Amino acid sequence: MSDSSDALPDTSPKQQALNWLVRLRDDQLTDADLEDFAIWLASDPAHADAYNLAEALFHDMVLAGREQPRPSSAAPISSIRPLMRSVAPKPRKHRWRRLLGAAAIAAAWLLATQLILPRQAHWLDALLSDYRTQTGELRDIRLSDGSRLMLNTDSAISVQFDAGLRRIVLHHGQASFSVAPDSTRPFEVAAADVTVRALGTIFDVYKTDAGLTRIEVKEHAVAVSAGRETKLEVAAGQAVELREGRPLAAPAPERLDQSGAWQQRRLIINDKPLAELVAELERYRYGRIFLSDTELARQRVSGVFALDDPDSALKTLTLALNLKSSRLGPFWTVLHR
Repeated sequence: MSDSSDALPDTSPKQQALNWLVRLRDDQLTDADLEDFAIWLASDPAHADAYNLAEALFHDMVLAGREQPRPSSAAPISSIRPLMRSVAPKPRKHRWRRLLGAAAIAAAWLLATQLILPRQAHWLDALLSDYRTQTGELRDIRLSDGSRLMLNTDSAISVQFDAGLRRIVLHHGQASFSVAPDSTRPFEVAAADVTVRALGTIFDVYKTDAGLTRIEVKEHAVAVSAGRETKLEVAAGQAVELREGRPLAAPAPERLDQSGAWQQRRLIINDKPLAELVAELERYRYGRIFLSDTELARQRVSGVFALDDPDSALKTLTLALNLKSSRLGPFWTVLHR
């Protein structure tokens, strides 16, 4: 008989599911890991069943850690109470239960933020902001100076007006600004290390979770600065993308009818990778959408999609591309061939 150390590793769906259960709760989880997980799920129906069983096992373990020991139904309560009084408490056991409970909460939070909630979930920003929108919500806001702004889905801003400056902090998400003239008080929008100063204009600012800030100008111009760099002027019909910690990029022409379609609750995609379209749809719905392979993610797509019903848009997309859509519970959707 060969030594146990020479045995082949267990590659059964059950063991793979347990490995994924641990991997998905790692605080170093990346988008590449999530893509690998989607590929694994889509490659065999048995994988989803195995993962559901692994989740159920984890859930039972968490419940076991939270429950207090219960007396046997055959033992009378009167005989148990003296025993309870005579037994000294076991701090280590209680500490272990508390640690297990804390670990379960942390794991559940990681699972929710990475695999269920939209990518742009910012609870603290939402609590500290003056105006915010929920997932799928658009909000038109009139400020005290007469300026107007529209907040896109899952966005949050703070308003900091004083006698010398009108300042908006975009914590996350996207907003379109229509600035009221005031020669004594400039109007600025701050997003991460980027500052956008209006020059009597209409413009959009979009701050992504990936450290990217995108500015699109619809009328007149804006002055953009990042950190200590020299200001860059962006004119009407132009857009610029700035990544945190990188030099200012040159403005480029932009199709404003397409980029601003979100204000009419539409998404216009023209010859873009499918992964980009899926990422946009994810902003307007709860849950996550996974693509089964990188080739599918790179497939070029075009179309107009209704943002007030992203699930219907997703169904239309799968029919148009002859794809299959697998739902794993209420929050996960995997697109595959």
